[in-house]
Amino acid sequence: MARERITFPVNLRQNTNDDSTAFGKWFPVPSTSEPMSLKGFAKHLSEHGKLASYDMLVLVLQNVVGCLKELILQGQSVKLDGLGTFRPTIEGKGSNDVETAISLGPNVIIEGIHLRFSPENAKGEKLTSRALKNECAFEFKDVLIRKEKTVDGKKKVYFEKIAVSDYALSQTEATPGGEG
Repeated sequence: MARERITFPVNLRQNTNDDSTAFGKWFPVPSTSEPMSLKGFAKHLSEHGKLASYDMLVLVLQNVVGCLKELILQGQSVKLDGLGTFRPTIEGKGSNDVETAISLGPNVIIEGIHLRFSPENAKGEKLTSRALKNECAFEFKDVLIRKEKTVDGKKKVYFEKIAVSDYALSQTEATPGGEG
């Protein structure tokens, strides 16, 4: 029996930055929805093999998140075999010399801590960008059209979603000689 390929929905969005060399070009972007919550992920896991109950998976995942944060806050990287490595990086202000940096102190020169993730690929997990692409079947979903509106005197930018099939039809109808 052939394994069904996973469908990855893709939108098309035009580069509207007139300072960009790619201005006017259309690019594929993931068709995203709200991120799956920890409980949603636990439910998904529980439906995949019944290794543990939903309630147990929620508790385990909550503990993983809490412990991961605790270790990152201590400057410790965490490698989850088969998934990848989470590591902290520092966003900081530069200093002209070590003495100035020391005199200012770490709380002044550190502006933030970032959590970085590097996927595991050493053992054939196939988490590289090309390997992941090879496991997906891509499907165009929507065309994103940049729109602006004024709300409370402020200009807001948003993207209107038009189904690819509807967009193609509207372009055919708008083209001279097109049907419609």
